[in-house]
Amino acid sequence: MSRQFDVLIKDAKVVDGTGRAAFQGGVAVRGERIAAVGDVEGDAATVIDGAGLVVCPGFVDAHSHADVSILDYPLAENFIMQGITTVVGGNCGCSMAPARSMAGLRAMLSGPFGEGSDTEMDWETFGEWLSKLEDVGCSPNYVPLVGHNTIRRTLLGEDFRRKASADEVDTMKQFVDQAMRSGAFGLSAGLDPMWPGHYAGVEEIVELAKVAQRYGGLFTPHTRHHQNQWPAARPGEYGYGIFHAPKGEIIAGRYHGLLEAVEISRKANGVQLHIAHFTPAYLIPQPHPAYLTEAAARASLEEVVDKAISEGLDVTYNVLGWSQSIGRRAPMVDSFFSARLLLPDWLRALSREDFARKLKDRAFRDKVKVVINSGNFKFGMIHPLTDPYWMDCYTILECKNGEREGKTLGQIARERRPDCIIEAVYEESLEAMFDILAEDPDTTWALIIDKREYRALSILLDHPGAMPCTDTYALPAEPPPGKDAAPSAYGMFPHYIRTMVKGEGALSLERAVKKVTSVPAREVFGLEDRGVIEKGAYADLVVLDMENISEAGDFLNPARPPEGIEHVLVNGALTYENKTHTGARAGKVLRRN
Repeated sequence: MSRQFDVLIKDAKVVDGTGRAAFQGGVAVRGERIAAVGDVEGDAATVIDGAGLVVCPGFVDAHSHADVSILDYPLAENFIMQGITTVVGGNCGCSMAPARSMAGLRAMLSGPFGEGSDTEMDWETFGEWLSKLEDVGCSPNYVPLVGHNTIRRTLLGEDFRRKASADEVDTMKQFVDQAMRSGAFGLSAGLDPMWPGHYAGVEEIVELAKVAQRYGGLFTPHTRHHQNQWPAARPGEYGYGIFHAPKGEIIAGRYHGLLEAVEISRKANGVQLHIAHFTPAYLIPQPHPAYLTEAAARASLEEVVDKAISEGLDVTYNVLGWSQSIGRRAPMVDSFFSARLLLPDWLRALSREDFARKLKDRAFRDKVKVVINSGNFKFGMIHPLTDPYWMDCYTILECKNGEREGKTLGQIARERRPDCIIEAVYEESLEAMFDILAEDPDTTWALIIDKREYRALSILLDHPGAMPCTDTYALPAEPPPGKDAAPSAYGMFPHYIRTMVKGEGALSLERAVKKVTSVPAREVFGLEDRGVIEKGAYADLVVLDMENISEAGDFLNPARPPEGIEHVLVNGALTYENKTHTGARAGKVLRRN
């Protein structure tokens, strides 16, 4: 029969997502589903020659913020071009519903996830949000989570900097119940400062997680003190990186935050736990041999994950799969004007040009140093008081003095103070930055070392319960004007395969594919008909050229399409080929059964 199938991928190396050994064969698609696998005979409207190529299930991004912008960019080209066919949204406690105003959502989302959608808000409940996205249509499949921060912000408004009353917790439980009945896959939380969840008591979160657990849902937290923070000087002090907890959490907070996640799972009737962007629990801020980082990563997995599993809890986690994480190009001077930081009025009143000009004055520099050393200041995600070697984490990208490009501030500081490391760390790093800005206020830089995962990725990703993620939002083929994107937003998964399989050899191709397909789809989110290549499963497929698989973008050109992603199918529809999105919006809003 001519047109026996809609799509036929012939003579490919089939990596089916289960971890089983690859085999040579074909995959046939009829409608939205896989019709045949193996020695396939027949004709098709679309025939893909798979000779020399790999066909595997479409990738599942277990931790994204795609929903923040997917109404504006429903093609989600940055996900599709890297082989991601299913995104999990609503992470870090930040879902798009239930909500009463877009202004409230934007206030909560501004900073880490942009400013939310420009679309006029015409939904309020979680079910209405899912219906809205279904009406718009999008290219990837969407797995929704309901966010604790969103619920708290919706109920308490601006009065979220406190513990909730028993009646308020009961109302929050109703929100979770409504979301779960509408199809949410579980409850997410974000417990770091500047989010409403930071002020919640453990019992509040436990009660909400119990509701999700009752429906078979999971609990996925961005754990407390995930990033390095500084204790608040006053009870009402509020800003990015300022925590309200004992001062010892400067050191022990990340460890305690991970253990707290396990405690919540245990107290919430053993709710399935999926830890967001897992990071080693033990901090080693000064430069050190790689084997110390590896040991800290192993110890963290043993202490947090494996112990919990041994007592019967269901624990998995996702990891940012690139050592530079979500680093992107940014003007260096912007660090001193972040709206998220608690900064003095005199600094906010300055223009960036005036700030750079005043840096030529010694008294002004000393005044700025007081701000940096106040505890209220961070360079991006890095706190200079808890990590004195922040200077090694940023590299200069563009500068009038071309000799500085490609160097970190740490390199420049050491060159200027070669015989005194203490002065290089605490004085010259800042002086070098001030000199650069005074000479060229337009200098740009980028985070190249995210110490949450740096040098520990092969250990963290080797665990059976691990999977990589992007931790990013939906974007068009080119970043919007005036907004730089991280290279990881367009190439995280090809980078993961290239480094883990071809580069380090830490994972076989079969294991690497399993971690981005059946593990998140089936083992974490219970999507039994996705994440594998088998007859009857949905035809979410990627055809790869393993010889050339690689991220192609860099900090200056982050949106270059990755190499080696030849074809992407979502629910049987050809959505990407020849490094171009076809315009198909075949993705489904998936609802938990």
